[in-house]
Parts: sequence; C-alpha cells; structure tokens
Amino acid sequence: MSIAIQTSMITGNGSATFTFPSTIGAYAYALQQFNLQTLQLGTVIQRIGLALRPRDGTGVGTTSLIIDQQMLLDQVDLDGSWAQVAVVAWLGSTNPPGLFLQNQNGITVDQMSSGTSSSPVSTGSPPMYATAAIAGFSYQFADDKSDFLGIGAGVGATPDPYASTPSVSVVGSGIWTGDSAFTGVVDAALIATTGDDLGLGLGYLPNPAWGMNVVDRLPGLGGAPVGAAAFLIQSFFCQFCINAIGHDTPDFSQLTTGVPSDVVQLNVPSDGNVSFRSVQQLCGCAIVDEGPVIFSAENLVANYLVAETASG
Repeated sequence: MSIAIQTSMITGNGSATFTFPSTIGAYAYALQQFNLQTLQLGTVIQRIGLALRPRDGTGVGTTSLIIDQQMLLDQVDLDGSWAQVAVVAWLGSTNPPGLFLQNQNGITVDQMSSGTSSSPVSTGSPPMYATAAIAGFSYQFADDKSDFLGIGAGVGATPDPYASTPSVSVVGSGIWTGDSAFTGVVDAALIATTGDDLGLGLGYLPNPAWGMNVVDRLPGLGGAPVGAAAFLIQSFFCQFCINAIGHDTPDFSQLTTGVPSDVVQLNVPSDGNVSFRSVQQLCGCAIVDEGPVIFSAENLVANYLVAETASG
C-alpha cells in the first residue's frame, strides 16, 4: 500500500489515462497548470472555465484512471488550450487508513459570497492536515457584452462545526470582474490525513516569486529523497491594470496559471528539495488610436498545495 502521484497534459476537449502499478483504492485530481485562449486576439466572452471528470469504469478498483476534459470558454482555441492535471492516489487498499482523497464539484460562487460543499467528510478523528486544490471552474457573466477586468478562484478545507464527529468541508470562492454580475462554480480536490506515516508530504506555497524557486524538505517523507511531486493550484487571481489605457479594458485573449511539469526538478539542489517555476499570464487586446494593442495583467497571484511522495 502506497501513495502515488502522476501528472499528464490534456489538450482541448481531450482525455488522459493515468496507469498505476496496483489497484487504486482512492484518488483525487486537481489542476497543476492550465492555459485558456481564444481563436482570435481580443474576444468578448460571456463564459470561461474548464471541467475535469473521471470516466465511468475507471478509478477505484482498477489500475487506471481516465480523466475527460471540457473547455468552457467562448470562441475557444481547442488546439491551444490545455491543462496539466495531477492525480494523487492511494494504491492497494479500498479503505486507506487515515487518508481521505475526494473530489467535490459544483461549489456555487458569485461576486457576493463564497460557497461551502454539501458533502462534509467524516475523518473519525481530528485531521492533522485538511486542504484542497482547484479541479476546475466555470463562470458566466449575466451580460454577453461585459468588459473583462480580473478573474480568480480559490478553495480550501475547514472543520465542520455542525458535525457530531470530526469532519471537514470544502469551501470555495470565485471572482470575475467587469461591468456585469457573474455566477459560477468551482470544483475541488480534498486531501485530509489523520496520521503522519502515510508517505505523503504536504506543504502550502504562497505566491512564489518569478523565476526558479525551491521547496524545502517536507515532513511526511521520513527524510527520504523525493520520488514524485505535484504543485496543485489552491488559488489564483489576475487583473488588468485599471484605466491603464484610458479606454475600456482589453478584450480577453489568454489566461495561463500554474507550474509547468517540465521545469520541476526533484532533489535539486539537494535531496528532499524540489525546484520549480510558477507561470501566470493574462493577456488581452484593445483598439487604441484605431490600432490593436496587446495588454498583459499587472496584478498576478497564485498559491499552491505541494504534494510529494518518497522515492523507492
């Protein structure tokens, strides 16, 4: 029985197969990085997001998990839009002791409030760790001609104060600003543990600086080198500069957030460390003095949940 972590890229409305060496007992999937872009520079959009869903007949009780992806963006460039999806799985047992992995989808959010999931998870005893990561989101403006100013999402986990036994609930928040109200949902992956000997290292990584960064050794791996790591997006926000051009905000072109898997280096610069780079970009296009001008966001924030397993 062991923890396994895998990542894979899914392009457009495609799918990815995660194959493991033994039977999956429990799993959770989340976004490590995503890129949403339109077919043309500067597009007025009413809907934005992406959804991930496990395919029936895969997952628990089998050795493979198939994740299907759907892009929820108006005028989407399916060839240029993609996501890096990470799966954290428990192998070899249908009832992982002290470990709770679960996806909860459709947490309602809007500009006035955050949402709480409707399915608290009973942990039996108080959890040592209880956290969550973004597994998708879907937003819609009320007006089909709204400007685009900023966008963000975030999820987390909290003890359930109304439960008779120790439990945790997923909470979600979202924002999409312009000159129209928005409604939406966020999807979350829940990870909770009541023990510290599961071979899973977890850490919170707030808004890393530009360029290469290093994660120090995490508890939970017993001092062993890192065998696999994933940077699960816990929250993000990006916004165009307000009144930067003295005109309407730019129309949407591209949104990128996350950690590229090809720049993650295990046990660098030393055993137990992980080197990585966080990437964020929000681009749009506006007509200034009768010509198109590309603009980029100036307010960018991303926070991550780092999950690691030991080598061997």
